[in-house]
Amino acid sequence: MADTIDSTTTVAQQGAAPEMAGSLEGEVAAAQRAPEADAGNATTDVLVDYSGLTLPEGYRADDPVFADAVKLFDAEKIAPETAQRLIDFTLERDKEIARAVNEHSMSTWTKQTTEWRASSEKEFSPEALGEAKTALSRVFDRQTIAYLEGLGFTNHPGLIRGMVKVARSIKDDSFVGGNAGRGRGGLDPKSLYPNS
Repeated sequence: MADTIDSTTTVAQQGAAPEMAGSLEGEVAAAQRAPEADAGNATTDVLVDYSGLTLPEGYRADDPVFADAVKLFDAEKIAPETAQRLIDFTLERDKEIARAVNEHSMSTWTKQTTEWRASSEKEFSPEALGEAKTALSRVFDRQTIAYLEGLGFTNHPGLIRGMVKVARSIKDDSFVGGNAGRGRGGLDPKSLYPNS
């Protein structure tokens, strides 16, 4: 659902501004030159209605940025049709900038996690990597592990190093049989307490 900017302002009526083949820059330049050309003419106030300006879904008309834009349109005496084209152009440009920044961030992060993985495979043996994975599953729940894997942190050498230490410290205990009483028959209780 598109939102609309609700603002009306008055500007001096201008003579016919030359159109420059639908060019956005030409319209802005013409809108700026028109007051100078009409400086000698008598002007009357005409209500310019910016309330018909539409914003794409997800944008709000009460956003201060758009209120500032309407003030600029009024100050520069820009026609509502040109103002709409400027809004559309600016929003499209901002989307392209955001997309480019996002792509750059993703490629940088992918490069970083790939470097972590290569470093970890050189530093740790397959057994140590297995121990780290086992420790992760014993310390964290599945959702947290999935989150860490999704971000690439499970490739970080520091995390693997820490998980190997954890795995070695929480190893399952094993039974070690003693040799008490072997070969001598029954155990003499007095041998357990020699001072008694």
